Amino acid sequence: MIEYLLKVSFVIGIALLFYKLVLQQESFFTINRFYLIGCIMLAFALPFVTLPQVISHQGYLSAVFQPDKPLDNSQTETRAAKFNDATATPEASTRAVTSAGVEAGEKHTDAALPLPHPDGVEEKAEVPQVDVISGQKDWLFWLGILYGFGVIIFTLNLLVQVASILFRVRRSTDKILEDKYVIVNTENRQAPCSFFRYIFIYPDDYDFTTYEQIIAHEKTHVRQGHSLDLLIAEIAVILLWFNPFVWLYKKEVEKNIEYQTDAILLEKEQVNKDQYQLSLLQIACPNKPLSITINYNQSLLKQRIIMMNAKKSNLHSYWKYAFLAPLFLGTILFMNEPAVSQVISQSDTASVPELAPMPEAAPAPEPAPAPEPAPDIAEVVREEVVNRDVVSDVIREVLPAIKENGYSMNIIGKQVDMSEGYWYSNQEGGEYCLQFKGSRNSSTWNMSRCFDKGLFQKQGNDTFVMKKETGTLQLTGNLDAEVGQGKYTFTEDASFKKYLADYNITSNNENLMFHLFFGDVDRQYVDYLKKTYNELEGERLLELAIHGVSMADYQNYMALFQKYSNKKPSIREVVEARIHGIDQAYVREMQALGFENLSLKKMMEAKIHGVNRAYVEGLQNAGFENLQIDKIIGAKIHGVNPANIKEMQALGFGNLSLDKMMELKIHGVNAAYITDLRSAGFDELSLDQVLEAKIHGLNAAAIKEIRSLGFKDMRFREIISAKIHGVDAAYIEDLRKAGLESLTISKAVEAKIHGIDSSFIRKAREDGYNLKTVGDAVKLKIHGMALESMRD
Repeated sequence: MIEYLLKVSFVIGIALLFYKLVLQQESFFTINRFYLIGCIMLAFALPFVTLPQVISHQGYLSAVFQPDKPLDNSQTETRAAKFNDATATPEASTRAVTSAGVEAGEKHTDAALPLPHPDGVEEKAEVPQVDVISGQKDWLFWLGILYGFGVIIFTLNLLVQVASILFRVRRSTDKILEDKYVIVNTENRQAPCSFFRYIFIYPDDYDFTTYEQIIAHEKTHVRQGHSLDLLIAEIAVILLWFNPFVWLYKKEVEKNIEYQTDAILLEKEQVNKDQYQLSLLQIACPNKPLSITINYNQSLLKQRIIMMNAKKSNLHSYWKYAFLAPLFLGTILFMNEPAVSQVISQSDTASVPELAPMPEAAPAPEPAPAPEPAPDIAEVVREEVVNRDVVSDVIREVLPAIKENGYSMNIIGKQVDMSEGYWYSNQEGGEYCLQFKGSRNSSTWNMSRCFDKGLFQKQGNDTFVMKKETGTLQLTGNLDAEVGQGKYTFTEDASFKKYLADYNITSNNENLMFHLFFGDVDRQYVDYLKKTYNELEGERLLELAIHGVSMADYQNYMALFQKYSNKKPSIREVVEARIHGIDQAYVREMQALGFENLSLKKMMEAKIHGVNRAYVEGLQNAGFENLQIDKIIGAKIHGVNPANIKEMQALGFGNLSLDKMMELKIHGVNAAYITDLRSAGFDELSLDQVLEAKIHGLNAAAIKEIRSLGFKDMRFREIISAKIHGVDAAYIEDLRKAGLESLTISKAVEAKIHGIDSSFIRKAREDGYNLKTVGDAVKLKIHGMALESMRD
């Protein structure tokens, strides 16, 4: 069993090394996915594969992993020949201790091992009886117990994670079933993630377009079956928990599925790369989901951005995969004994002229490596201020509040029939402002819009009717009252529905006609779109209706895109421009600021993040002239404002770059924090030193606490080192109570690094060691309490 596990670990290590050196930088993410998962399967299968004798030292690794196995034929013949040459006694023979005998617990005595005699007469050397099994059984037993304990712990960890996910799904009351996906809106804040068909998200943290993009990302994980990849990697970790390579291998599986998902979204879903990268940066958060899930914001953010910006591999790079066959063939030859050597005949074993070597202990399991630290977001920002493009996806049944020109809609839960329900109204000028709901109390949806009074025809005392090409809306109740309420019914127009069907304009949303009615979509509008795009999807038409994009609005957007982006926009791009409030006024405002050649996409990005005249002029007044729009957007995202800049300049940091200001904001460095450090005596710190202090949680109170113990002339680097290693007043007092002399802050750090405290010193003195300084204690700790020269 130990030999098998070590061989599997060896194959995993070879596969990981080849991937890191040869395949990792290639953008063939699908092929790399099959390689990574396939190699896990191969690792557990290859130890059983044997081949005929091909090379002279075939199966060398088996001899290393299990040195007490009988020699193969070639080794036996070679050793026997050497022995016979030396002794010139062909009659000499011996009985070998085979591995089968050892496993049976036999004790072997070789009392007649022939040795050469100076006079040419054979004499027999007595070999004492050796028990080759008693010691071996002990360490094998305890090694097996340790391995089994690790397997149980990691298995329970996996089961707890899966059970927790299923419990959360079952317990959640806010679930949306959409085709094969189940979207679970969580009650508590967490990073978005997915597990098989379940997608978990805390919707309150995101605006509509960001929410759409996250769901599209997680749906890609679900479609690709990435949870199965993680589950296979997790099982490999459970079985090989002692092998550090398998933990690194699991991380590569996680990275590759994220690379594959990013590539699919950017290439097939037509998500803009720059804005998608900025979305990753903005959404990144420390609330990690369970490791068995696929989370949207993982610690590999920086690597993902690098891979997205890297040059795509071309077809000529496929030659690298041709090395897989010789690689694994060589692995089998090196690892497994030849097929013919596994059956040793009696005549073979009879000619072995020496005892089989005593079995050596298998290498002790190595601890699993600590997880890689999350990438420093500040470093990512320093390298590149990325852009963000959020493209709205197909309208779902879960929509945040959308308010466009007096038209708003909220839908919670799965799709329901909206053709009848309740209305509530009040009058504003010449309009009826109406709210529609599915039920009086707990409606799963509501919608509001104001209508010109002339659109309604009164029929009888309490019936009001509004007709359009798409259908008829009938209100029952007193609409003329200052505040009114009643029931409504919506009847679809059969001819318009057939008109859409003839153009093959369909939607999975059963309320398509209802939305088209309220979005003022008529035949003229549909004909215009059909003529402009040739093909028209019902989902795109639904988007236009819900976002209140009229035909006149659409024509204006077409003109804007043609002028500033020199292209005909897609319907999605028009809807996106509407969502983010791009209009002629904003375009003129950006041009007045000197950004005359911006594309409409870039204007949208600026508008999303609140870049306007006041903000740009504020940066210019603070001394930042001729800024690129990307830099301005990055500053706005990270909350850099002119007031912050002036505060820093007032503190003496005159040559401040916008990149440095973003870094300061990311880490929470402000004027108050710098003033706090200066109050502790550090008046000449650079901004980099201030950032370092903030990252390590250093403040004036901590500095004063350490100084109160007598350390008056501490340098900044010494204090940072003390903070990093957890040296505080309580620890220093503990060392002083132990009687250590000449204690400095650097010596205290040295003691902390080596785990020295008063209990260690007390025990050492009880054992007779005379410890006076930290150096004495460190020397004794390093040598494991085994320095006789330090005893009294």
